[in-house]
Amino acid sequence: MIPDQFGSAAATYHQEAKIQRKVADGLMSSLLPWKGILPEGTILEVGCGTGFLTEQLIKHFPERKFLITDVSPNMLDFCKQRLQAEGLLKGKDIQFIVLDVHDFEPDSHSFSMVISNFTPHWFKDTSMVLERLSESLLPGGLLLTSFPGNHTFEEWYEHCLKLGLPHTANPLPNVEEVVVKLSMGPMQIDYYENDLFQEFESSLEFFRHLKRIGASYSIKKNSLGYKQFKLLTTHWDEEADGKIKVKWHIVYLAAKKDVA
Repeated sequence: MIPDQFGSAAATYHQEAKIQRKVADGLMSSLLPWKGILPEGTILEVGCGTGFLTEQLIKHFPERKFLITDVSPNMLDFCKQRLQAEGLLKGKDIQFIVLDVHDFEPDSHSFSMVISNFTPHWFKDTSMVLERLSESLLPGGLLLTSFPGNHTFEEWYEHCLKLGLPHTANPLPNVEEVVVKLSMGPMQIDYYENDLFQEFESSLEFFRHLKRIGASYSIKKNSLGYKQFKLLTTHWDEEADGKIKVKWHIVYLAAKKDVA
């Protein structure tokens, strides 16, 4: 299960999730121009993880109420304890709750902002869940999110294709499809894409990294056999002739709810 996978990796995630931390910084930077025009109200964070984004939100919105959520109790507890140890929760109106967003039915006009970093690609239907979350916004409210898009890990796919092996990576959202579906509501949509690259000593180290950050869970419930996996990693390393480089195709998306 996804909550168990991430929960058991909370400590190593916080140390190793460099791309996720960098994307949280980028998401925060994209929020700053909107900071002065958000309506009054509570901010909901979906999928706080260990708190890369949460920490920045609290610092930039010191007077706001927050509802901080994650599907993993361990991740949520790690985030809360870390922020508490840093003195960021003192005197704040912040609620932490375990939440599976698929079961979430918020009242309409509940939040001034819904924000989620590196989480929507784990939703069963990214477009549908984001659309439902957007319905909870106050007029003028903002849905702001980031996630890896469907051009992530193209190197993995290409090596599987060359070898005739199944590509077992999880399917990732197509940003155009997400934007089209969100645009059907009373929302103004803006997005941009950015490729980030990460180097590893070997392809095996890349797969171990995914496990250490809790991202090795297979949604499709499929995996390569030992011989197939050995064939893939050997071929990938030989082709690389040195360190391997993998691409994260990052999508930043902002959706502002119409005032009227």
